[in-house]
Amino acid sequence: MIKKDIIIIGGGASGMMCAVKAKENNPDKSVVILEKQSKIGRKLLSTGNGRCNLSNLNADNTDYYHGSFKDELKTVYKKCSMVKVLEQFSNLGLSTNMDSEGRTYPFSNHATTVLDLLRFKLEELKVEIIQDTFVKSVEKKNNEFIVKTDKTNYGCRKLVVSTGSPAAPKLGSDKSGIEILKKLGHKIVPLSPALCPLEVVDKSLMPSIKGVRQKGIVSLYDGDKLIKTEGGEIQFTENALSGICIFNLSSYVKDLQNPVVSLNLNFVKENYGQLFYVLKFNRERFKEREITRFLDGFYVNNLGVAILKSAGIKKLNRKISTLLNNEIENICDTIYDWKFKVKKPLDFSKAQVCSGGVLGSEINPKTMESRLVNNLYICGEAVDINGDCGGFNLNFAFASGIIVGESL
Repeated sequence: MIKKDIIIIGGGASGMMCAVKAKENNPDKSVVILEKQSKIGRKLLSTGNGRCNLSNLNADNTDYYHGSFKDELKTVYKKCSMVKVLEQFSNLGLSTNMDSEGRTYPFSNHATTVLDLLRFKLEELKVEIIQDTFVKSVEKKNNEFIVKTDKTNYGCRKLVVSTGSPAAPKLGSDKSGIEILKKLGHKIVPLSPALCPLEVVDKSLMPSIKGVRQKGIVSLYDGDKLIKTEGGEIQFTENALSGICIFNLSSYVKDLQNPVVSLNLNFVKENYGQLFYVLKFNRERFKEREITRFLDGFYVNNLGVAILKSAGIKKLNRKISTLLNNEIENICDTIYDWKFKVKKPLDFSKAQVCSGGVLGSEINPKTMESRLVNNLYICGEAVDINGDCGGFNLNFAFASGIIVGESL
């Protein structure tokens, strides 16, 4: 068995940052990252559409987070704020910029810049990185952790689990770390996909509007009960609703009995009456055109036709002049409140992050140390906390990694 001082299982965002801080604070101790993939940080390259949205101006605001660890976040961000996270990256040599939504990116707009600087710092600090190594089990005997891998066994006094979650399995993600923590006695909040598209029940109109993007207001209901509202760009796929505003609602869907998404695509900023007036005016102005062209100028044609069909307009090859007032009312209703019954997220392959993980009350937010197992530390997606789109999840990964590294 090979003896080490500190072992970190998982070389993702939180694991790499943890290793940097641990070695900076303990230069004479051996710090090792065990990574099952051939390279560390692979998932980081996919974040922010390859740009690495590493933080957000509102990252310290708990309103953007979900999970049993949410009540502990104030303690976490009091110790390691968004400013401290960015200061750590500045110390690595990273220049950043912020967009109008508060999302923070590397100045290069390439995730490889962030990963390269983390890797270079790990190399500079002489952190040992052991790749292509799968951890099969962990036991604790006589205050020492026995880490068994598919190649050899390791012993250490302090252990960090930063293995991520099953989200985005094509990038090598799985729930092996969660299973390790479960066997060590932790309660696991059931895992489910988060920040993912929502598959619609009735897909009849979806293929015709696949690829369309349209700004609007999205509301999530449980039957008739409003759960949450988001605004932004809605993306239509062959079988689902997508886009950041949809992703931010997806975290709530798993707990609903009858999830329904309502789209408000009103192109007139005023009220319903103004919209009705505009459409009646267009009925006269473009009376000789076919009804399929009625919403041209407001939406791309295939989206306009889909709205007409959803509004129950029949015989679309007739002239616009034949539209009745009640038909225009139905079109207005659909533009204001286009409802889609959606399914609960079941597939991790489309999810950016995972909901669920180690129960929040079992982790000390001041150190991220387990309250059940001494010298066991948990950070990143292994914790039952997930944030909205926009850099919140990466910020937590880095912040929790920094806290663990400083606590070792």
